[in-house]
Amino acid sequence: MRKLLTLIAIFASTVLYAQYFESEIPQPIDTNAVVREEVYLDTVVIKVPDLNNYSSIGVSFGVTSAYMQFNPSKRQHHTYYPGYASLRFTHYEKMFDYLPYFGWQIGIEYGHEGYRFRKEDDMTYKERSQRIKMEVVEVPFLAMIHYDTRWMKFFGEVGLYGGYRLSVERFGLYVDENYRYNWYDSDRRIDYGLQGGLGMGVFVGQFEFFVMAQLRYGWSSIFEPDSQFPVGSGYEDRNAYYWRFAYPFDYIFSAGVNFALGKRYGKTRQDLKREAYQIVYGTKTSNQ
Repeated sequence: MRKLLTLIAIFASTVLYAQYFESEIPQPIDTNAVVREEVYLDTVVIKVPDLNNYSSIGVSFGVTSAYMQFNPSKRQHHTYYPGYASLRFTHYEKMFDYLPYFGWQIGIEYGHEGYRFRKEDDMTYKERSQRIKMEVVEVPFLAMIHYDTRWMKFFGEVGLYGGYRLSVERFGLYVDENYRYNWYDSDRRIDYGLQGGLGMGVFVGQFEFFVMAQLRYGWSSIFEPDSQFPVGSGYEDRNAYYWRFAYPFDYIFSAGVNFALGKRYGKTRQDLKREAYQIVYGTKTSNQ
């Protein structure tokens, strides 16, 4: 009887040990299930919100400091003309779907061009005017780069503009009255050139109040360039070497307000944390 009980105990121990050892052996990997999971993960698209992707429309007002690049050079004063105004549409978006700090801008501007000589005898050979004032309307198309915080923006812009000189007014003792408010046949009224500027703004809700300084360099002379200087101008000896021209070279100082047409995404640390939370959990929280 004792031998029988001993055999039963040994058999039971062997069965229990075999079951325990078998449970420790890894089960075969279902390769088909792994492939299905990889295919599913490849189809999952996580949409990341664009930073600083919004549009705005705004107006600005300011003053123009008019100057002219003459050949031959003339001694001039900067002449300040108030009355600058602009209406612009701006869109900020990622460049190449990667860099979030870029945008573009298009608009319409009204302002002035002109010059004022330092001495009465420093006058153009034809107009005989000491000072000239021209009204201009222009359409700029500019590329922009900007840096937004929650409350402020710093930005720069550069691009081209095209425009039209609307009117002219000439001042001086020797101005021909027939041309005081009229154009000469040799005058150019088409205006175009390079424009750029720097500025900063402050956000109040959907509104952005900003100040800006711009440089406008005209590529269209205010009169037809001519290789021949007239007799009596004092520059006859330069006829073989110099061209006469006068290109606008102006500074514009303005202030204005933009209105954001959609939600403005900032790029502060708090904004990034909140957007990351929404991506992971799909809900908003005011504590992040």
